[in-house]
Amino acid sequence: MLCSMNFIGVDIGGTKIEAAQISNHKILQLLSVKTNSAGSESEVVSQVTKLIDQVVDKNTKSIGVAVPAIVDLEQGIVLETVNIPSWKKVPLKKILEKKYKIPVFINNDANCFALGEKHFGAGRNFKNMVVITIGTGLGAGIIINDKLYVGHNCGAGEFGEVVFKDHNFEYYCSGKFFQQEYKLNGEELLKRAKQGDKKALTIFSAFGEHVGKMLALVVHTYDPELIILGGSVSKSFPYFERSMKESLKNLVYARSYAGLKIKFSNTKNIVVLGAASLS
Repeated sequence: MLCSMNFIGVDIGGTKIEAAQISNHKILQLLSVKTNSAGSESEVVSQVTKLIDQVVDKNTKSIGVAVPAIVDLEQGIVLETVNIPSWKKVPLKKILEKKYKIPVFINNDANCFALGEKHFGAGRNFKNMVVITIGTGLGAGIIINDKLYVGHNCGAGEFGEVVFKDHNFEYYCSGKFFQQEYKLNGEELLKRAKQGDKKALTIFSAFGEHVGKMLALVVHTYDPELIILGGSVSKSFPYFERSMKESLKNLVYARSYAGLKIKFSNTKNIVVLGAASLS
C-alpha cells in the first residue's frame, strides 16, 4: 500500500511559531508556541525543531519555512529577522536538513503569504497579483505569470521602504500610522469607529488615502490583475475602503483601475500553507 506524501509548513513570527503537516491541500495537524523572541539564536531554533518534531513523519517530502526576514535563498540563511534580535545570520536550511534528512526551503513570510493565496486562497485563478500585508508593518509578495518573484536579494516588494511624505509608505500605511501620529493602536481605533466616533472615522479616511497612494505605486510598477490585502489592519477595511479606492482611482490609468480586482485574505493559516508549497 502506497502512503501519500505530506509537507511541513512553518511560520516563524516575533509573537508565535506555527508548524503544520499538510497533505492534499489540507492541514492535518497544526501546532504553535509563543516565540521566545528575546532568546538566543539556538533557543529559538530549538523551539522550531521541537514543533517540527511533532508534525514530521516518514512520509514527509519537504519542509518550508516562512520568516520575517531577508533570506539568502540559495544557502537558506536567514538574515536579520524582524522582532527576533538574536537571529542575525542563521543557516536554518543547513540546520534543518542535517536534522531531518529531507529538503528544506526558506523564504520571507510575505512571499509565503503570496504563495498561500496563489495555491490555496483568493488568487487561485489569477496569473499576476500582489499580496499586501498590513499590520504593525507593511509587506508584500509578488506573483508574475504564476510564479513567485523575489528579486536578486529576496527584497522585491518592499513598497513600505519607498519614501512618502516625510517618512515612508510603511509609516503611513500600517499600524505605525495610528501609533506614531495619534498614539492609538488599530484595535482601539476600530472599536471607536464601530461606535461612530468622528475622530476615528476621520483617521481611517486619511489612512485609506495613504493606502490608495501606496497601491497606485504597486499598480504602476507591476500592473497586476489582482491585489490581495491581508494582515491585522485589513480587518478595518470597511472604514477606509472608500477613501482608499478614491485615492487609487485618481492616481492610475482608467484602464488599469477598471481591470483591477481588490480582494481580502480570508483563508486561515495562509502563511504555513504557502511555506509548505515552497518545494
